Amino acid sequence: MNVLSPVTALVSAALPVAVGLLQGEHPAPAGLIGLPLALVAVVLISAGPGSGSARPSRTALLPALGAGAAIAVQLVCLHQTPSGSGVAPLITGRAVSSAVVLTAAGILRRRLGPQRPAYAMSAAGALDTVANLLFLCAARSGDLSVVAVVTALCPAGTVLLARGVLAERVHRGQLAGLGVAAVAVSLLALA
Repeated sequence: MNVLSPVTALVSAALPVAVGLLQGEHPAPAGLIGLPLALVAVVLISAGPGSGSARPSRTALLPALGAGAAIAVQLVCLHQTPSGSGVAPLITGRAVSSAVVLTAAGILRRRLGPQRPAYAMSAAGALDTVANLLFLCAARSGDLSVVAVVTALCPAGTVLLARGVLAERVHRGQLAGLGVAAVAVSLLALA
């Protein structure tokens, strides 16, 4: 698992960066330094302790790549929506994802077991919607390459919350990633 999270994070960041650059985005020199630094930071922050010791199987690596690609495609599609569409892309996306999840849950009901759903977890869906709304606003006012790579740095918040709230240890690689992220975001802000 420790190897797969950085793979997903890197793919979810690198693909939108590539699309943005291919579509003609021209970051300033500071951005040209900040983008690859941010990609490095994404991998360092997402990796857990000992992530370099295990080699993932193909059956584990393919879903990690697929998840990263799906996140990237969602970000690219949200960036492509017309400004005049308001929040319609988010409403449509939420309706489609809800239909897919409910269909899958219905099909897999026996495998999922008799446990009742944790309704408190519905807050995660609300927070996901807020995150998508904020991404949509940022993508409409900035470059896809910059917005996507900054969005991919979200594991930094998780690491900092785990340290502050749960008193978890931050390992050296993650600490280095946080430092690289701070430099990268500073450079991207200058771009």
